[in-house]
Amino acid sequence: MQKNYIMTALQLNAALHREMSYIVTDSTMMERALKSLRQIRREHKAQQTAKGDSPEQVKEDLREAFKNLKLIQEGKLEAKPIEDLFNELQD
Repeated sequence: MQKNYIMTALQLNAALHREMSYIVTDSTMMERALKSLRQIRREHKAQQTAKGDSPEQVKEDLREAFKNLKLIQEGKLEAKPIEDLFNELQD
């Protein structure tokens, strides 16, 4: 049976430093590690952008949410059931 193990931020930091200490004396390995880390950062940034998580997008989403809340309070828009909202968040 495989044990699921989730590392804390401190454990991850310690593991990263431990691994870096093994390769710090080899410039070729350091270059490869740096290249890999930069690639991971670029991929993460691309994923965040694709999700629309930019500060501008968050502001726009909040504006729309408050506008919809006002319309619901005025009776001009019907509220969605909470289950539908949760389902949208999971997609």
